[in-house]
Amino acid sequence: MNMTSSRALRTVILLLAGSLLAGCATGGLKGNKSEGLKLAHLLRDQGRLEAAADVYARLDVRGLLNGPEMLEYASVAAPVRQPAQALTLYSRARDALGGSLENMSSSEALAICTGMGRAELALGQMGLAQQSFTCALQRDSKNVTALNGAGVLLDAQGQHEQARQRFQQALTQDPGNIPVMNNLALSWLASGQADRAIQQLSNADASNPSVRLNLALAWLVKGDEDKARDVLSQLADASQVDTLLTSLKARAAQLSSSSNTLLMASTQPLSLSEPNP
Repeated sequence: MNMTSSRALRTVILLLAGSLLAGCATGGLKGNKSEGLKLAHLLRDQGRLEAAADVYARLDVRGLLNGPEMLEYASVAAPVRQPAQALTLYSRARDALGGSLENMSSSEALAICTGMGRAELALGQMGLAQQSFTCALQRDSKNVTALNGAGVLLDAQGQHEQARQRFQQALTQDPGNIPVMNNLALSWLASGQADRAIQQLSNADASNPSVRLNLALAWLVKGDEDKARDVLSQLADASQVDTLLTSLKARAAQLSSSSNTLLMASTQPLSLSEPNP
């Protein structure tokens, strides 16, 4: 689907959501809320998170969402909203559920802790993120999101061995998890063990662009620009390779000198469309 078609579809969805909710002021509140939630759930299940979040937002602005529904909204919106917006939504969901994690169901508390932790990590709020991921792991010691987040925080603090233990625990639960694999490789790089990072990434999904970009980064850290160029040439057009290589060289130089750079590398994955570090 091209961009024009996507925008047209989103416009139709918003008009439909608006018509479903228009009767709220004339006594049809319960029915329109029900229809709105059905539409939001349908869009969510189809993977159209942006459109689903828009429907939840329309319900929210009318004050129609209860605590569990507010948590649904936060969970759907978080991947397609800025971290500060996601954090606000999770905070509101926590308050709508009574404010006390101890009085919520285990699944609700877990969703709030992991959601807030990811947003706080992306915002560089490391102390708060650590509290949130600890909260999540207290409720589910095998939660992949929390294990990964805890590992990123440990890496940023220079505790690379402990970080890798967290990443390995996460991969035990989800062996194909690309973000965790990338973070484990970055941890090896931060420890000056480029060979281990190369081995890790060579065994990952070769079709995933972020894996290939990090593999090229690992070859650069090892000092083999030709290998890095070979990896990039399999991934991008010849016209892009030099630009990507320059960007990766800058990140390689920064990676070994700053824990903040390691945190950035983990929370802002390399991208073909946005190659700058």
